[in-house]
Amino acid sequence: MAVMPNQLSGPLQAWRFNPTDDDQRELHQFSPNVPVSIPELAELGVLYWNIDVSAPDFMDKVEVVCAERKYKNRDQIRIHKDTLPNYDEKLKIFFEEHIHEDEEIRFILEGSGYFDVRDADDQWVRIAAKPSDMIILPAGMYHRFTLDTANYIKTLRLFKDDPVWTPLNRSTPSTDANKFRLNYVEQFLRLHPQLTGPVSAWKFNPTDDDQRELHQFNPNQPVTLHELADLGVLYWHIDVNDPKYMEKVEKLAKDRGYKNRDTVNIRRETLPNYDEKIKTFFEEHIHEDEEIRFILEGSGYFDVRDSKDEWIRIATSASDLIILPAGLYHRFTLDTKNSLKALRLFRDDPKWTPLNRNITSTDSNKHRLAYLSQFQK
Repeated sequence: MAVMPNQLSGPLQAWRFNPTDDDQRELHQFSPNVPVSIPELAELGVLYWNIDVSAPDFMDKVEVVCAERKYKNRDQIRIHKDTLPNYDEKLKIFFEEHIHEDEEIRFILEGSGYFDVRDADDQWVRIAAKPSDMIILPAGMYHRFTLDTANYIKTLRLFKDDPVWTPLNRSTPSTDANKFRLNYVEQFLRLHPQLTGPVSAWKFNPTDDDQRELHQFNPNQPVTLHELADLGVLYWHIDVNDPKYMEKVEKLAKDRGYKNRDTVNIRRETLPNYDEKIKTFFEEHIHEDEEIRFILEGSGYFDVRDSKDEWIRIATSASDLIILPAGLYHRFTLDTKNSLKALRLFRDDPKWTPLNRNITSTDSNKHRLAYLSQFQK
């Protein structure tokens, strides 16, 4: 069977919606316009195909998408004052912010209109749909529709089951707790950990070299982000040179319930009791909560124990955000540059309480046991 993957390029246009008092059918663009790309829409779950309606076989391609995505039913709708019963009331309903419990699939045959969708910051993105555009909005995504100033659109609507259109409006309090909404938020709006990125990790070679040296075997034995994730270590790369980088940090903090924070500057000139602190950081220990560090400047090493109780060294530098799970044995050291500035995030009060491995009771700590149960079965 032929396959038609969704497109990440094409004539579709989208932009940040400017919430002026203009008629809803106007462009509502900022000046200058702030375009949104098809890949950015895809990150929100919006899928797109351009299937030329002037081609004799265009319906064959539509049928391929239908077969792949199991769309069994369909109908056509003409939205125009002369063809749509209760036209004014329907337009008002279409433009109320809502979700559906299934995908909304529209293939534009004639005319044009706007689909507005909420982005990860809960701001509107306007998508201009024209003939040959097929758009799929995922279940649980807040959106709305309006005609443009041409006041006409004809569209093929596709459905997995019976051809019904049931909006769940955002103005209804229960909509935010709807299971399809929650699934959408979990899948598309959370900053999920990355399994690729510039961070480096490797098996630690326990030589007598200074703790700040690389400690690599020859040849080096790299460890992937996938392998770190299997140990519960989570990673994000958030570019500190991006003027809006803190918006991503705030989103992550909100997603994971981090309510407090502080900044630590680990340098001899700035950290009280520097030598003692460096020694303490490098003692093997666990915490009873996650250890979250976002590197703002400088660099350093987090060493973590793997499933064989051997060390893995993780080299972190500016823009790396790393989370070590509660109960994971680890330690920290600067590298040979002797400087690191990090944002520390906390669920509760900003404190750093290590439970060292050389204390017998640490191995039986409930957070250690929970870690072993979850990650080292």
